[in-house]
Amino acid sequence: MTSGASSANGWSSIAWEESRELAVPMWHKTRVPYLPSPNSLQHVDVWIPTASSCLASSSPRHQLPASWIPPPNALWIIYVHGGAWRDPLITSATLTPALKQLPLTDDVVLASVSYSLSRYTQHATQPSSPADCSRNAMHPRHILDVLAAIGFLQETAGFGSNYILAGHSCGATLAFQAAMDPARWRGGETESASIATRINDSDSNSNSNMSSSPHYLVQRPAMILGLNGLYDMPQLCHNPGGVYNDYRDSYEEITRGAFGDDERAWAAVSPALVEDWAAEWPEGKCVLLMQSPQDSLVPFAQAEGMRDSLRKTMGPGLRVELVDGYGDHDDTWEKGTLLAEGISRAIKEMLPSQ
Repeated sequence: MTSGASSANGWSSIAWEESRELAVPMWHKTRVPYLPSPNSLQHVDVWIPTASSCLASSSPRHQLPASWIPPPNALWIIYVHGGAWRDPLITSATLTPALKQLPLTDDVVLASVSYSLSRYTQHATQPSSPADCSRNAMHPRHILDVLAAIGFLQETAGFGSNYILAGHSCGATLAFQAAMDPARWRGGETESASIATRINDSDSNSNSNMSSSPHYLVQRPAMILGLNGLYDMPQLCHNPGGVYNDYRDSYEEITRGAFGDDERAWAAVSPALVEDWAAEWPEGKCVLLMQSPQDSLVPFAQAEGMRDSLRKTMGPGLRVELVDGYGDHDDTWEKGTLLAEGISRAIKEMLPSQ
């Protein structure tokens, strides 16, 4: 199966349905599979405002055919949820509260990525089972899923690098990992402006659940929006500072569950420890970091370290800004206000004339 056929079949298999409970009415595709043989978490949700001028030539206006695709000049916002790489209750649906507070007037398309999770056998209500491949993932499965989702959407809609990649908590980690050299995740695979990302079945267990896998060319984002993110895993585990030192055991449990016991891997996956951002992400235009001083789970120093890392080695075309958020860690998506504000601000950065 070619990637083009895979994109067309997966996209058209899900109908557009109208959602009127949001800030503005939107067309919504739910749980679009981004791989030919997906597990239960390898899907993406897509929204576009019903008033978008992108729909002006669509007919009939009252119902979009399942095969309808946004035009390639539309700006995409792709969101990656958090949940410590393992929480089954934090899903791609966590973008919805923000959409209820986001009165979009721009011609944008929004997507929220679901990806394979690491095991969580001690979860209070939904413990993971060894038989569930979608919830026994180890690095690099999480980032490979995110790259596969981005590649699927790019292959389908043709928007290239014209997108904002947003993420909360570990979703912010994944957003920056998507801008890093993919050779880190693919064992030496080379790339240039476009990334040849193959999701294959050479690994074992949860890191391989696809018998037929597409080959996507993944272009990296023009902008990243990181909210309450995890950027330096060694620091988080060993010296988070202040009251966060009480959580070191929890941080280490999460990190070992996602990345294994080799602490060299913890450094290798940490965006704040990238040595040369100009080389890793030369096409980057803007980074907006939002971190709440009231976050009880993630220290502000994580965002400061990410800002400093970018400014130290960034390319001449990249702008970096760190702004104070508000509320506790999960208020960002549970209440949705800060996430909506971050998305609005990011859109204005990309569409300054709007």
